[in-house]
Amino acid sequence: MFLVDSFTAGEKLRAVDLCLKNAKIPYRGLLVEAGVAIDKGKIVAVHRSRLPPADKTVNLRGSLLLPGIVDVHVHFRDPGLTWKEDFASGSRAAAAGGVTTVCDMPNCVPPTNSLKRFKEKIKIARSKSHVDFGLHAALPDDVGEGAKLEKAGAASFKVYTESQGDSEIPDFLGLGLTISAHAEAPDVLKKFKPRGKVIEEFIRCRPKLAEISEIARLLRLVHGAPLHLCHVTTSESINLIAKAKRAGEVTCEATPHHLLLSSNHLRKLGPLAQTLPPLRSPADRIAVLMALRNGTIDIVASDHAPHTLKEKKKGKMNIWESPPGIAGVETSLPLIHTLVRKRRLSIFRLVEAMCTMPAKTFGLRGESGMPKGVIKPGADADFVALDQRKKWKIKGEELHGKTKFTPFEGYGVIGKPFMTLVRGEVVFEDGEVVGKAGYGRFIPRSSS
Repeated sequence: MFLVDSFTAGEKLRAVDLCLKNAKIPYRGLLVEAGVAIDKGKIVAVHRSRLPPADKTVNLRGSLLLPGIVDVHVHFRDPGLTWKEDFASGSRAAAAGGVTTVCDMPNCVPPTNSLKRFKEKIKIARSKSHVDFGLHAALPDDVGEGAKLEKAGAASFKVYTESQGDSEIPDFLGLGLTISAHAEAPDVLKKFKPRGKVIEEFIRCRPKLAEISEIARLLRLVHGAPLHLCHVTTSESINLIAKAKRAGEVTCEATPHHLLLSSNHLRKLGPLAQTLPPLRSPADRIAVLMALRNGTIDIVASDHAPHTLKEKKKGKMNIWESPPGIAGVETSLPLIHTLVRKRRLSIFRLVEAMCTMPAKTFGLRGESGMPKGVIKPGADADFVALDQRKKWKIKGEELHGKTKFTPFEGYGVIGKPFMTLVRGEVVFEDGEVVGKAGYGRFIPRSSS
């Protein structure tokens, strides 16, 4: 059975660096038993039987082989907040979770809102990262600086409307770079003043109306540039986005915690499950999952936002003293793959939402110009192999980042990554990060 390769008919198959054989690969709507050949960090063949000789061959024995996960929403806290996480620890967690490319958010210290800071952050990440990386930029002080950031390869301009508002966005639309928005309306939030220190007050003061109102406003405001809506959480937001997609360039994402946890978990777990936007009602959670299934939600991203346990525990006495955020870059794939095994999502939607669409939306391509997140000859050999039947429980103490706790503590999942490759190099194998810090490359946004 022939699939695709870069060899011509009748050509003697030349030796390559690595072959992965006897895998199950999602291909054109089918799970195909096949192997891949890798040479000089690129995929050169995907074939059932016609694989070239290789310096090394790995028999995957029927395991699932996916494109490396592309997580376009992480906070690796570097520079300035590195007691929480840094590019070394965050990328270790990524590699362990099958994530081969990340896009880091700009709310570090100082924020990534100038070309100088952007270049400094690239330098930091290049020295530490185990996986490839892109960088989002914060809105700079002027459009001229924004043009420099766009030219330097920023993945998007990230806007936190709940704290920044949205009045400056129109000034930057002419640059054509995606606007990524944390959408909560400040005018709505100002109407809700805390009357106590308990979790119910946190839920009350971050109402779904804030998200719905801001998304509606952004859909009217952003024209001439792509709009990406981060961590969508409500059924009403989904309806607005579905209508807007018919008329404009709009994408959106959901997180594993908003897909799988609800406000009931927030009430039970308290600050350990506190995040922004907050976990919503069970009905909203189901609506978000349905939107992922039908394609209204384009992307699954972790919104990996780590804090120390000491910081989080402050919220037990006063929820407003706990910083919001959940660490999730390592657990995203097992959690979403569990939905596949339970027949709530297809494996093909998983690949689209966690590999193909994130790379497409933010223009993430390898040196050859081929997109990340695909299994095709010429593309970077980014892969995750997982035992798709392995049942196990998530344990915070086993995570590879600095955060050793999770709201998914004890959560039963199906499917365990056991090998991650970035550009043909094994960076994670059998529970151990084996790649070198500094191997990861900066992936600038490509407009082609």
